[in-house]
Amino acid sequence: MKHARPRIAAMFLPLVATLMLTACDAGQLFPPDARLPDGSTYSGDVHEGLFHGEGVQAFASGMTYSGEFRDGYWHGEGELESPAGWRYEGEFRKGQMAGQGVLEDDDSRYEGAFQDENFHGKGRYEVSSGTYIAEFAGGDPVKGKHVTDYGTYEGDFQDWYYHGEGSFTYLDGPETTASLSGTWAYGQFVDGEEAEPEAAPAPLTEKILAEDHQRLASQVERLAPERPGLTDAYFLAVGGDGTESVFMRDIQVARTGLQARFDIEDRDILLLNHRDYETLPLATRPSIAAALKALDEQMNPEEDLLVVHLVSHGMQDGQLLLQQPGVELPNLSPRDFADMLEPLDVRRKVLVVSACYSGHWLNELRDSDTMILTSARDDRTSFGCGDDSEMTWFTKAVYQRVGLSFIEPEAMFENISRQIRSWEEETAMEEEHWSWPQYHLGDDLSAWLGKNVNQR
Repeated sequence: MKHARPRIAAMFLPLVATLMLTACDAGQLFPPDARLPDGSTYSGDVHEGLFHGEGVQAFASGMTYSGEFRDGYWHGEGELESPAGWRYEGEFRKGQMAGQGVLEDDDSRYEGAFQDENFHGKGRYEVSSGTYIAEFAGGDPVKGKHVTDYGTYEGDFQDWYYHGEGSFTYLDGPETTASLSGTWAYGQFVDGEEAEPEAAPAPLTEKILAEDHQRLASQVERLAPERPGLTDAYFLAVGGDGTESVFMRDIQVARTGLQARFDIEDRDILLLNHRDYETLPLATRPSIAAALKALDEQMNPEEDLLVVHLVSHGMQDGQLLLQQPGVELPNLSPRDFADMLEPLDVRRKVLVVSACYSGHWLNELRDSDTMILTSARDDRTSFGCGDDSEMTWFTKAVYQRVGLSFIEPEAMFENISRQIRSWEEETAMEEEHWSWPQYHLGDDLSAWLGKNVNQR
């Protein structure tokens, strides 16, 4: 997870006044509100030709400093306001924010120690996605807490990512339900112990499951039949981890992206684990199998195409985390999914898997009639699955930046991989942490797509 701190405009130090004033009578040489060569004005105390004492310096840009000066510099207690909307109040040393202070704008607030105009030392940084209570160095948190509405991380940071040793404790209402403790790499949990959620009271579990059966039935009942003589695409999306809202946004983006290119209206089923469990049917192994069966019953295996989008946290053995607050669920393995497909009549399939270690899915499910795109190699993590993300990086690349194309799929995947690599390089990520997305296109499906699929 990563957040950028507020951008601070370059500081205009009052050094120009030091060059302008002389040892002559400063009162005659420099009257109040005189305009300096840089366009700023100064009103306040002057000593031996330098700004010294209490004063106000206003710049043509609209930036204003008011407070203490020493030997021509902002030095001591002061307040700096920018027309860009941010404001700093606190200590200055030789023209720079240094010491204790508060920096805030409409979207964020930092209170704590500064050095060389950066967060440096102990501080508290509040943004919409949560609060950092941490030790900062050079503007970035290095060790401490990140408190959010869905849980708290405590441990090491690098470049605003959870990185190093740390633990994340999920919250569901007043009580803790699960936690991850161990090693993190660029926001992804890569090694350690996962605490299983505590069993929820039976009445809540029964209520969730009873209502969920009807939600799934409603989606199945509205499915439109295939159209003879046309190639129809049917779509299944699965968001696995209900403790983070990024997966809800992810499957919605995937559906919107696919709908822009293919007509899947009333030919889709969305399954989602989420704190707001009344939104969509739950993503469980039985519901996934039932959804696949329902889609298969509407499809013509000779004419139609099944597109599946799976997103969640991934385990090192390739399993996708299925986690719903209040209900204990087993995870979904590539073998589980292959077993669900085996009895179906559907022939041609496209599978997109956005999860850490998702390369395992390509190893298990590749065949001549299937296209598979995974966000990572089977020994690598992928990125963008924090709750502060709009969607995972892979979903953003596949459905928005590049677009899911069945006309030139090899070129599409090359562009997706290039986009992911550019984001990884932008964060100065070391090569050993690159995700390496994977791709497979069966020969029979490749030939069929070229003859039968026309995108809108």
